[in-house]
Amino acid sequence: MSEKDLFVGFEKINSAEWRYQIAKDLNIQNIDELKWTSAEGIDVGPIYHIDEAIRLNIPKSQNDWNVGEYLHFTNVSDASKFVSNAAKGGADSIYLDGDYSAEEAIQLIRKFEKSNLNWHVKVSCRAEDLKTIKKSSTAIQSKLNLHVDPIGHRARIGDWLIDQDTDLNVMRSHLQGQLLNQSQVSIDMSLYQNAGANIIQQLAFGLSHANEYLNLISTSNQVPLVTFKTAVGSNYFFEIAKLRALRWLWQSLLSGIGFDDTPCHILTTTTERNKTIYSYNNNLLRSTTECMSAALGGADTIVNMPYDNQYHNPNDFGQRIARNQLLILKHESFFQAVQNPTDGTYYIDYLTHSLANQALELFKSIEAKGGFIEALKSGVVQASIKNSATKEQEAFDQKDIILLGVNAYKSEEEKMSPTIDKLKLDVNQNKVFKAIIPSRLADEIEKERMKREKA
Repeated sequence: MSEKDLFVGFEKINSAEWRYQIAKDLNIQNIDELKWTSAEGIDVGPIYHIDEAIRLNIPKSQNDWNVGEYLHFTNVSDASKFVSNAAKGGADSIYLDGDYSAEEAIQLIRKFEKSNLNWHVKVSCRAEDLKTIKKSSTAIQSKLNLHVDPIGHRARIGDWLIDQDTDLNVMRSHLQGQLLNQSQVSIDMSLYQNAGANIIQQLAFGLSHANEYLNLISTSNQVPLVTFKTAVGSNYFFEIAKLRALRWLWQSLLSGIGFDDTPCHILTTTTERNKTIYSYNNNLLRSTTECMSAALGGADTIVNMPYDNQYHNPNDFGQRIARNQLLILKHESFFQAVQNPTDGTYYIDYLTHSLANQALELFKSIEAKGGFIEALKSGVVQASIKNSATKEQEAFDQKDIILLGVNAYKSEEEKMSPTIDKLKLDVNQNKVFKAIIPSRLADEIEKERMKREKA
């Protein structure tokens, strides 16, 4: 039976007819009464129909996304045990973070050449570190993605690694040399999300952030392979649309300034913003839907942070559970089986179009005032993120945003103080320049609760 035969005898129903019938069934005058407005100011309707469909040309992502695992690198010996467990457990990719030298990173990667792992490695924008990495990269068979991001360092710490001119000159030199099939630069958008930026701000700041690096090269140069590191929150459909909008915006930016179309690599992590210490098992549910959004939105590498990451040191159980969440989505739920599965989804297309257009307008506003670095210097970026974060925090405090076990349905018998290995502190932020500081919605209420436990 052909597809046409399936619909023989069914009349086509237009949008107006659907809207009338829905209103009648719900006993309301107009279904526009069901509209709501998101935190980004986007009006969301109750129905999306092919009559009003927005046709988008979203660049294709790779079909088979990588199961990534986060490693806070302390020393080669401990890291080797971690990587070995991750590779045996099904991880495809390692995201390397921490305080380590370029030589130590290369040593670790070479130990696992036969494991067929992809590597995401944070590298400082120091000339000697980049020289070491580039010198060794030709001998490395593994796929290597360098996360070099001096502007991200400036945003997170509040100051440059050395100074603006030096850091950008080192970056300019770095971008001149192409590494075969390896990304050379990272745009850390996860910082903006974890600090409380709304989705439009995340996209606009990420695009403007990336444009600062494009300004360091001429259109005669090949565009470097870029990795966008994003954090995915719990607003399921909006987060899917965010990643799709990011690909469209990146393609539009390159086209608009005369560069050849070069696909970006999107690495996603689960957000810290909504994670809790009390009723911590609920973090498993939050991170599962976040990973689903990442997969459906077209992420290339998905890193699921452990459910106990806020209060436990890295441990085998937390890492294994985080990895297995992704493996279940990939191999049991077949989230990798279809390329761009949301194509033609009218609602998600509408969200993608709305987010991209509003982000583009904000991006243009930033560029008209001197670009992203100037916006950081003046505090415009920090102030706008703080404003969004404050509104979200107020919604949480008023219980318009619910985190179960923290601001609703909490168990007073639950005691967490004895189980705490660590509490994340905002350290090393420059007190002279304004830094963008990540924060959790539940942070203050949980600190007060722990104080009461100890009293």
